[in-house]
Amino acid sequence: MTPGVTSLPETAKCKRCRGRATIPMPSHNANFCPDCFISFFETAVKRGMKRFPVAPSTPLLVAVSGGKDSLAAWNVLHDLGFTTRGLHIRLGIEGFSDASADSVAAFAGERGLPWVEHSLEAVIGFSIPEIHRRMRRKICSLCGMLKRQLLNRLSIQEGYEYVVVGHNLDDEAGRLLGNIVRNRTQYLDKQTPFLASTHPRLTAKLKPLYRLEGREIRTYCALKGIRFLEETCPLSRGATSHSFKEALQFLEERMPGTKRDFLFTFLSRQKPVASPRPFQNCKHCGEPAFGEICSVCNLLSLLQAKDQPHPGEGGPSPP
Repeated sequence: MTPGVTSLPETAKCKRCRGRATIPMPSHNANFCPDCFISFFETAVKRGMKRFPVAPSTPLLVAVSGGKDSLAAWNVLHDLGFTTRGLHIRLGIEGFSDASADSVAAFAGERGLPWVEHSLEAVIGFSIPEIHRRMRRKICSLCGMLKRQLLNRLSIQEGYEYVVVGHNLDDEAGRLLGNIVRNRTQYLDKQTPFLASTHPRLTAKLKPLYRLEGREIRTYCALKGIRFLEETCPLSRGATSHSFKEALQFLEERMPGTKRDFLFTFLSRQKPVASPRPFQNCKHCGEPAFGEICSVCNLLSLLQAKDQPHPGEGGPSPP
């Protein structure tokens, strides 16, 4: 059996072509054959892209980690005729970062797609493990902030106005649940599949997979022969975002369509932001910032003040 495809009775019919169905889609109350599933997947991405003010001829920079979501996003956009280039940020996590880069290189090489890699340590002077040793905050929030900031800065450096990220329906619904449960209303304005640029040095962000579940993306990868990195980041264990996604999956299994209804109802009622929060220019690096110092420079100042790792954790001395 093809990985990602669940067997159905031989009498099961494809909702689209009425041929033999092999792929169950409970959240859509439908079953598909492999060819019709690919059409369904591509149509979902096309519908998502129609929400974004991006011309088909616009070059897109795709943030690729080597996992299923980013490689699926890159593949489907390429198949739909968009001009794409991959951008990989090496985080410096022993073993995991090499495997991530190898996954991207293999995917791009098989399809003749261009990509570029940048190292977090080369850009800011610290790898994620080094930051983890010196800071007491949860590393996932710091890593997420750094990836967002560097993705923006590197995309500007590479000459792109639009960046694609592989956030899927599970990611977006889980994030929405977390923000609601924790009353983080300040983040709800950014809970959208398209974030427009609000500053000359900020790229617009696109999430073309926001209509698709992780299970559906895994099936797409299996059918398209996309070999992705199965391993998750070893530093992400215990991340609270996983708990919110697990809670929604618990409901989804009992009430198919819950995740989709939850996210899409919110998006349908979302109102445009009246006036974006004004930016300043960071006094250290000149990048957009909400205060005098941007979040990256603020973190760097804290890291440089810690000339030794936490007691008992060892590791090299900071530069």
